[in-house]
Amino acid sequence: MAYIFRLFLIVNSLSLSFLIFAIHKHITLDWIQPIFYYICSLVLKIDFLIPFINKYFYSLLNIASYLFYLIFIVTLSTASVYFINMLSDDEIEKDTLTNIEPANDTFLPSYLAYFFVALSVPDIEIFFVVFGIIAIFIYYSRISYFNPIFFIFGYKFFYVINSNNVKVLLITKKEIKTTRSARFNNLKRITNYTFIDLDKGQK
Repeated sequence: MAYIFRLFLIVNSLSLSFLIFAIHKHITLDWIQPIFYYICSLVLKIDFLIPFINKYFYSLLNIASYLFYLIFIVTLSTASVYFINMLSDDEIEKDTLTNIEPANDTFLPSYLAYFFVALSVPDIEIFFVVFGIIAIFIYYSRISYFNPIFFIFGYKFFYVINSNNVKVLLITKKEIKTTRSARFNNLKRITNYTFIDLDKGQK
């Protein structure tokens, strides 16, 4: 189950790159057009909106597709949070951490690089090939599964070093400012170097 969840997290972490690519290449959903037509027909009953709808109809149609992509991506990330309970349990005992450092700022530059790659890819086929290769590298490496959408759920990313001098990534809702008395009794193991804390943000 952990392997499936890791693959799921990788897809989630790279999914925002597809949104950037879709916006850049104006990739929209054909099936959403009749739904959008119907919504607009209701809106057109409001007189002062008629000129706006007529002028920007196709732009609004594109935006509707992009919003659908975004909602779908957020839904995938939400599902991954619920699947966490299927992973194996673990814990970090009190007074076993020797160092802690925030990891959010460390990951953001690397993550933004995916966006630049998405903007440089010429078509959808090459996009899936390129990001498929990236996904394989992530899966077989010690890279954690950074997903900025987790910020919406209140999660933060920290690097912690234990008493064995092993550095791991900890995803938690807690505000951690010191290693003193820090303990995590409700962890789920994603990999040997990545853990997620299920506690609700207690200090």
